[in-house]
Amino acid sequence: MRGKMGERAAPSAERREGDFKATGLTPAFPADQACEPISSGFASPYRHDGSRRPTDRNGGLHGGTDITLKVGTPLLAIAGGKVIAKGAGGQMEGNFLWLQHAPEHTGFPFWVHTKYQHLAEVPALNIGDSVQVGQTIALAGGTGTAGGHYGAAGYPHLHLSTHFGPSDEFELVGAYSSMVRARDAKNSDFLLLFLSSDADRAAPESLLGEGKQVPIAIVGEDGSVRPVGSKVVWPVACRARGN
Repeated sequence: MRGKMGERAAPSAERREGDFKATGLTPAFPADQACEPISSGFASPYRHDGSRRPTDRNGGLHGGTDITLKVGTPLLAIAGGKVIAKGAGGQMEGNFLWLQHAPEHTGFPFWVHTKYQHLAEVPALNIGDSVQVGQTIALAGGTGTAGGHYGAAGYPHLHLSTHFGPSDEFELVGAYSSMVRARDAKNSDFLLLFLSSDADRAAPESLLGEGKQVPIAIVGEDGSVRPVGSKVVWPVACRARGN
C-alpha cells in the first residue's frame, strides 16, 4: 500500500535529522489526572538529569521525547496503526518497536511513523499486526542505556520518536535494521500530534504564550480514552489524582 498526501506539506517546524528545531509546545494534561511528564523534550540540549547532551550526535539536540518510567510500565499506542519493525538494537537504543499510522489514524493529512525504544523486552506483536489507539503494545525498560553516562544501572524510560512524511514507503536501515527511513519524512516533536487546528499544525512556532500549551488526550485507569473519540493519546496511562 502506498500513502498519498496531496498538496499538503508536513509541519514547517520540522527539520531533517541533525537539524532539529524545538517547537516550544508543552503538554496540558486534564486537571483531574496525574500523568507521566516529559523528562527531556524534542530538540532539548539537556538530558533528564540536567546534563548536556554530547554535541557529536544530532548537533547536541534530542531526537525524540523522553518520559522517565519504572521498568515494566505499560506503553500505549499513541494512535491506531500497524507494526512495521521490532527487534533488539544496540547501545543508546535497546529493544525497539516501530508503528506506522495512516492519515485516518491521526487526523493529519500525512503519514506518521513512531519509534518506541529502551523497551524491557522485544514486544510479542508481529510485523503487520494492527494496533488500536491506547492499546498496550510494550513495556518500558532501560535496555541500551547501561554504561556510559548512565552507569551500570542504566536509565529506564521511554524514548519516543515521531517522523512525519508524505508516504507509507519506507526502508529499514542501520546496523540492527532498527531505523525506519520513510520517504521524505522529517523527525519532529511528538506534541505536534495534539494540535487541534490545521493552521497551528502547519506553523507551531508561530504560537505565543499560553497558546503553546496543547491539551492532551489520555487513557485513564479504566482503559477508556478521554476525550471519547480522540485519535491520538499520551503513550502512558494516567491515573485520577489522589489515587
